[in-house]
Amino acid sequence: MEQPRIIGHVVSVNGFRLKVELSPDAKSSARATPDGVQRAVAINSFLTFDLGAGSHAIGILSDLEARESYDPSRDEELSLELTKPRRIASVQLLGTVKQTRPHGWKFDTGITVLPTLDTPAEVADHDVLEGIFSYPPKRNCPAGYHDEDYDYPLEIGHQAGDENTHVKASFNDLFSRPLAVVGNTGSGKSYTVASILRGIIEHSAFTVVENAEPHIFILDINGEYANAFLSQESASYAREPNKVYLNGQEFCLPVWLMNGEEICDWLQASEATQEPVLKDWWSISKASRAGAEAYDPLQVAIGKIDSALAWLDDPRSPAGGSFDVFIDHASQYATAIDWDGLNRLANWTPNSSDQWRKVSNDRAVRDRLVQIRAKLLEAISARQHEGINFAKTADSPRFVPVHEFRDPHLVDRTPDQESSKKIDQYLLTLKLRLRTRLDDRRWQSFFSYEDQGIRSFEGWIKKLGISQSDGARVSIMDFSMLAAEVLPFACALLGRLLLETREMLRPEIRSRYPWVLVLEEAHNYARPPGRAEDRGHRLSRRAFERVAKEGRKFGLSLIVASQRPSEVSPTIVSQCANFFSHRLQNPDDIDHFRRIIPKQAQRLLDQVTVLASGEAIVFGSAFHVPVRVQVKLPSKEPWSATAAPYVDWKSDNAFPLSDVINDWGLGIEDNVEPEVDAGSNAPPDSSSVDDEIPF
Repeated sequence: MEQPRIIGHVVSVNGFRLKVELSPDAKSSARATPDGVQRAVAINSFLTFDLGAGSHAIGILSDLEARESYDPSRDEELSLELTKPRRIASVQLLGTVKQTRPHGWKFDTGITVLPTLDTPAEVADHDVLEGIFSYPPKRNCPAGYHDEDYDYPLEIGHQAGDENTHVKASFNDLFSRPLAVVGNTGSGKSYTVASILRGIIEHSAFTVVENAEPHIFILDINGEYANAFLSQESASYAREPNKVYLNGQEFCLPVWLMNGEEICDWLQASEATQEPVLKDWWSISKASRAGAEAYDPLQVAIGKIDSALAWLDDPRSPAGGSFDVFIDHASQYATAIDWDGLNRLANWTPNSSDQWRKVSNDRAVRDRLVQIRAKLLEAISARQHEGINFAKTADSPRFVPVHEFRDPHLVDRTPDQESSKKIDQYLLTLKLRLRTRLDDRRWQSFFSYEDQGIRSFEGWIKKLGISQSDGARVSIMDFSMLAAEVLPFACALLGRLLLETREMLRPEIRSRYPWVLVLEEAHNYARPPGRAEDRGHRLSRRAFERVAKEGRKFGLSLIVASQRPSEVSPTIVSQCANFFSHRLQNPDDIDHFRRIIPKQAQRLLDQVTVLASGEAIVFGSAFHVPVRVQVKLPSKEPWSATAAPYVDWKSDNAFPLSDVINDWGLGIEDNVEPEVDAGSNAPPDSSSVDDEIPF
């Protein structure tokens, strides 16, 4: 009886690799079967081997070769005319399939029994392939959830060369653990990211529920995803230099969201002298809960004491107009202090009523003022630990008004007066850097929060769309207009805050309401550690390494997209559970990738240099087996098309320079050459006297 699926038999079993000798009639890459024409003798085709009891081993054809063998004649003589080709196919076993219903098959990654010699090799049945690719593993059933629909097979595309075999992935697994999408420029990374994210927001389970909120945050540093997720009107927003945009609207990253480590790295504070002072001030500056108009009375009293001490150092003003006023004001803000004792302690000369009197016992008065100042600082510290009207640490995301940063004495408040004198030369550079940051337009997105009406962490994160029933399903953070120095700080701040926001949830609910953070062009701000690593890139790398390592248990996952996987932190890449590998050409990237992928996918990775645009080798825990896939196009594409010089250069359209000038914020007055004063270069008047000639 003819068996159209059989194309050969096993002639070698070496671990989980088989060699199959192909039948003489198995010469075509395709074969007609009862299910139609299927791929047979071709790289990446799937073959099955009967193990008995309704179970079959399944493998992928990875190599083909032909060998010459001698065929003895009847008279037992050997002749060159009696050679025949022996065609061998190498097969990598992937697992076993077992029939569960008339047309249903279940895949298992385990292989208990290996095929024996002479076992027939059959072209995989279409139902078998559907059981493998259309029914991916189900993952992450919530505790107490008893329905079968806790996971969903999300369609990724179809098997390369076989449009009838749709490849699907576990929805839960794909978005609950880090996912890597890598490939050369133009290979289809952005389209892949847009395609799988569109698969989320277009799913019927989310469109029919009014308040469903699958939330994805895209760090878009090239400004290409607006067209894929926003309306046409919102996607065509005008962008200005040094600004951040959220879904087409101007957004900000308030500087007071920084923790102690970030503020020190941002201002390049030296570890030994400047960091302790800066962190102390950062904690005090975050003290108030009430906003810009509130103040701390004890802190005001400390400021008045500092002014009185300054008067002692430079007593050129009348006491009645300076020292007395400072002490009187301090007593109004710190009523628990024995100010009368201080007033009795001071010895005045020539007398206590003279307007220009001076303190004769300077040391005793100074010591008492320093003691009072220390008590006030202790009271502030005690309240800080108790959480009364103060930030518990410098890391709390509490509002700090902009005018605090412009206060020339803001850093001087924290140390005692004697210490301030000793380290003033070190703090001078710190103050200069802070003033430079304030005046540098590149950092304006860190200081525009008051203009946008954001005065609390709650207001900022709600504007981000979190905890809003009508919030955007996808939040596009457009960082494309930020300077290269600013970008890693902005990325680090957003990544850390998303993770720490989820860490504040109770353990029993912190895995609920999951988020996905997309790192587009991750090699720009999540680089491997290096000797010359600057502070911004170090902060960014450490922030996303934390998300990669710890985010899963808190319901925060990553999608890491990069052209250079070897230039992304290996800690981040090693935590990825699933991979989409588009075309790669750089040997370093291929070797780096080969070391971290499962062994069964390494032979498939040999094809990574010849993948067409949009094709990818996908593998990981969201799939049963590695497979070469043609990723489906998203319904709305990102702005990531490749130029067509032949078409464009045939037109007479000029480069839109005026748009660039306007988007760059360069006004007409910036492009007008200054008029040259004709008299400035005129020869000197011969009537000038000789004395006016400088030589």
